[in-house]
Amino acid sequence: MPLQLMKLFDGYVKNYHTLKLTVNHGKHSFTMTEIEYFSRLGSMIGYDPFTEDTCNGKYRPMDLTWWDNYEDDQWNDFILHLERENYFNKDVETLHKLFDERDMLSPQNAIGILKVQTEEKMEELIVKAKQMSKLENVLLVFWLNAEVHAVLLNKDREIERKTAYLADIDGNYYMTYKKVIPVPEI
Repeated sequence: MPLQLMKLFDGYVKNYHTLKLTVNHGKHSFTMTEIEYFSRLGSMIGYDPFTEDTCNGKYRPMDLTWWDNYEDDQWNDFILHLERENYFNKDVETLHKLFDERDMLSPQNAIGILKVQTEEKMEELIVKAKQMSKLENVLLVFWLNAEVHAVLLNKDREIERKTAYLADIDGNYYMTYKKVIPVPEI
């Protein structure tokens, strides 16, 4: 079942402040907190989430999966595969984790959250994802400093893009679709 991945991104933007991430948190805190956010979300809408899922040791660990329809001692519906990466040099590896062929075990939906240093690198990764993906419903989220770009793909086609902006109030992070311009002190 295809999820409305851009709607999930809208919720991520609107609820980012509830993650309670601050300027004092490190990369690992961002990764773990965001994975936990999507894990709780999957559970709230009725799926069974698993972190560091290896599908019974058959595949490399996936940051987060959502499953449905447990029957005869096995999961039958692989709803979502999510990967979250903070390191620039692991961007292509993250795409491979999302799109590698896994026999008959492919997710119906995929989300990749990656940090990039430049807009050019983001565009390069989008081209690579289009070449690699055989999935019909993929959301790539690129963190480019304080800009957060969401790109929805269907196999090799781009469907939609949105950009949100990260800002802080007294050191606490939140996201908005409006570019935040600091107000000069009076």
